[in-house]
Amino acid sequence: MKAQKIQYIAQNKIPKNAINITSPFSGKVLELNEHSEPLFRFGTLGPGIMVQLTHHKILAPFDGTLLQVKNAGTEFVLQAKNGLKILINLTIPDSQSIMHTHIAQLNGSKIIKGQRLAYFDLRELDSPLLASLILLNGHHLGTFHYSHPQVKAGEDTLLTIIKKN
Repeated sequence: MKAQKIQYIAQNKIPKNAINITSPFSGKVLELNEHSEPLFRFGTLGPGIMVQLTHHKILAPFDGTLLQVKNAGTEFVLQAKNGLKILINLTIPDSQSIMHTHIAQLNGSKIIKGQRLAYFDLRELDSPLLASLILLNGHHLGTFHYSHPQVKAGEDTLLTIIKKN
């Protein structure tokens, strides 16, 4: 399967019927093709976007359910009320670890947009922590876009899906 490219689109060009996913992270937005891990870089799991983190919180991007917390709290699988499933993945630089991680929710918990899912201490890291948001079941929905070079968790739209007609 060929990876779907996520393209930049100006905020004022987004149609009214688009699906907007609020950013669970704060930081600089990067295209997924810059990811160090091929599984993400080539879109094997689905289309997505990456953020170089500048803040320590991960917030729920929508109302729904936290399906799974995996890999010692570095992966979260969420499902929105509309059925959309996403993977939130933290890529920790080699030979480093995150200290003082706190996962605020358990598998199967109902979540509401803006609710804290986890927080962690970035002070001990020598290089930036990268976080990805991957659409696990959105391949058929339409085209995917980002419109902000920087995002603030719980406030800015990280990913927009323009639905097929």
